[in-house]
Amino acid sequence: MEHLIHCGQVLEECPNGCQAFIPRIRMRSHLKECPRNQHHLGSEQRTSVSMDRLDRLDRLDRQSDQRLLVIEQDVATIRSVLNEEIRQRLHLITDVGNIRKQNQVVEDWTRETEKAIDDLRCQTEQETSRKAFAIEQNQLDVQYCCDITQSLKEQVQSRLDEAQKLVNQLSADVTCHQNQLNDNILKLEELIFENERLNREKFFQIEEFLQQINEDIKTKLGNSDYVTSKQATLDYEVKNVKNIVCETEERCDKLDRALHQTLQNISDLETQMAMQQRIASVQNIRGHLIWRIKDYSKKLEESKQYDTILHSAMFSNKAFGYALRLDIYLNGKGTWKGRNMIACLNVLSGEYDPLLAWPCRLQAEIIIRDQCSNAADAEDYVKTIFVRKKSDDFIQSNQYFHIPHKVITSRSYLRNDSMFIEVRVLK
Repeated sequence: MEHLIHCGQVLEECPNGCQAFIPRIRMRSHLKECPRNQHHLGSEQRTSVSMDRLDRLDRLDRQSDQRLLVIEQDVATIRSVLNEEIRQRLHLITDVGNIRKQNQVVEDWTRETEKAIDDLRCQTEQETSRKAFAIEQNQLDVQYCCDITQSLKEQVQSRLDEAQKLVNQLSADVTCHQNQLNDNILKLEELIFENERLNREKFFQIEEFLQQINEDIKTKLGNSDYVTSKQATLDYEVKNVKNIVCETEERCDKLDRALHQTLQNISDLETQMAMQQRIASVQNIRGHLIWRIKDYSKKLEESKQYDTILHSAMFSNKAFGYALRLDIYLNGKGTWKGRNMIACLNVLSGEYDPLLAWPCRLQAEIIIRDQCSNAADAEDYVKTIFVRKKSDDFIQSNQYFHIPHKVITSRSYLRNDSMFIEVRVLK
């Protein structure tokens, strides 16, 4: 109501009676232009009243203008406050939205974390139960291994005892065979001496007979028939003597070969006895062997004459593994004889064969080491071989490989009449 009293936009009727309704703030300008203003100028009373009223209106207008300015300032202030509040509310709404999104993300992460924790808890329980079962199984396995180890120790001990008995028996057999061989050698020597004595006597007889023939030829030179018959008889006797000499030489060669074969058998028996002694405790268990062959030229000549075989030391591809040995024919064998060195890697009967996997399949490298003075310039000769054996009681057919003699004599594979052969078991 107070605002309506002072508001300049309120419509008021013109006091001059022109029947016009003018806003209060424009009343003064209207009164100056009102058509009926001339009819009332004569009346001083109305003029004074109008002047008072106009003054009052002027004051009201000024007050209204001042109040309007104040109100406009207040409205502007309120608008700025409202705008600031709206901006703050928008910021608050945005922050609330972000917080809600963050809360949603946190809730999702919390749910996923709880799910992951539950999964981890389940996995931990499963892993705990699995580890408990594994520990129990390991304990059972350890106990089983202990029992197996104990039984293996007992079996090994029993087999060692049997091997020792066998070695003792072999030693006794070897001693007996050696004594027999010594007796046979003595008999052979006596027989050779007797044959030499007989041959010497026959040669003396032949010389005497030839001297007699020469004397007869001199005394009976005139009788050609007698000379012809004597010549025929002499030729016949010479042929007989030659045959006897040839037979004697063949017997001597056979005896020499038999003697060398006997010595070879003795060496093989000694090697077998030593091998039986080493089978139970093979020292080389890394599948690696380096074998030095000394006096190569001498052993090559013996191989050419007597077909001798060279045997390497026993070794194994691993601890408690297959028993292996390298055998070499320096002068070759069969169709390869005379031009090549023949070798084979043999799988022998060992103490631990019942515990090994059969059939046996091994791959190895045979290396002839280059004995060059400068190790950087050395070029080893490498040969890859495959070894197979069906079972521990199967008689192995040797799988030979050849190395030409011209390869051995090239470079520095032979030095100081010695050769180094290296064996590496790959798998």
